[in-house]
Amino acid sequence: MAHEMVYGTWESSVQKLPKYLGALQKYNPGTIVEWQHKARDTSTGAYVIGYVLWAFQPCIEGFQHCRNLISVDGTHLYTKYKHKMLIVATMDGNQQVLPLAFAIVDEESLLSWKWFLRQLSRHIIRGRRGICLISDRHAGITRAVRECLDFVPPNGVHRYCLRHVCSNFNSKYKNVVLKDHCWRAGSEYQIRKFNRTMEEIKKHSLEAFQWLDRIDKEKWTASHDGGWRCGILTTNMSECINGVLKGARRLPLTAIAEMTFQRSVHYFRERLLGCTGFELVHDPTIRISSRLGRNETTRIHDEMDWAQRRARQQAQQRNSSTQSDVPVPGSQD
Repeated sequence: MAHEMVYGTWESSVQKLPKYLGALQKYNPGTIVEWQHKARDTSTGAYVIGYVLWAFQPCIEGFQHCRNLISVDGTHLYTKYKHKMLIVATMDGNQQVLPLAFAIVDEESLLSWKWFLRQLSRHIIRGRRGICLISDRHAGITRAVRECLDFVPPNGVHRYCLRHVCSNFNSKYKNVVLKDHCWRAGSEYQIRKFNRTMEEIKKHSLEAFQWLDRIDKEKWTASHDGGWRCGILTTNMSECINGVLKGARRLPLTAIAEMTFQRSVHYFRERLLGCTGFELVHDPTIRISSRLGRNETTRIHDEMDWAQRRARQQAQQRNSSTQSDVPVPGSQD
């Protein structure tokens, strides 16, 4: 196939992945890579990859200046091997999504989520307290969170994505009106309005009311959240990164890792341009000011250029002082 000619096969990509991630660590100090291998392959003697996680140093440091909020999500890889990609993201003070870490696991299970959350605690959270983790209601996540102290009060909390709650609710009762009421109940910030909406659900269906009432209200409603969510009700942060990488999910592992690196670089470049107001172009001596609306040329000078400019300035100063000492014809003492 054409993409195999460009990116290689899945098997060859798996062999290249350790070398590629090692190069990222070498040339991007602070980048984190963690492996969890399965038993050796009896036929080849090589280790079989179970899980692998990577996080780029600028993303890790950037999280220290973001909200105490992270969103995790898992998605399928469209390959002959049924691996999953796990993504964690946060949001900065400018309402921009910041990717934090990526992982490839063989399946979404209690073991894989426990391993993933442990790596987040160790490399991303780093003892920071008051973290709110938003996820769907996957059984593996909910059980793994209970065993991770960073997301258990008083250190942190776990909250459910309201959109997933409404989706599960609608899958069971298949009623658009009830689904709308479910979303309204979860997104209300006042308890009295939440109670009123729940009463409307109860009038339509007692069974639907009881289904929602069995879910811990702190985990899915804004009215009982206590302010942990910072107004974020869904996992759209991590799903946004999933959407950006959708095309890469058909590629081999090394190509996926390379795509996450390129997208992360693009993120920081765009944020830099948004802060400085300058648009970078290929010529390193040229920059275009979007604020002033005109081209502004600058040259990158090394020490020799600086010395030459300084010498010219001193020569001009000597010439100007010499000319000022010459008497002007017709002048009087």
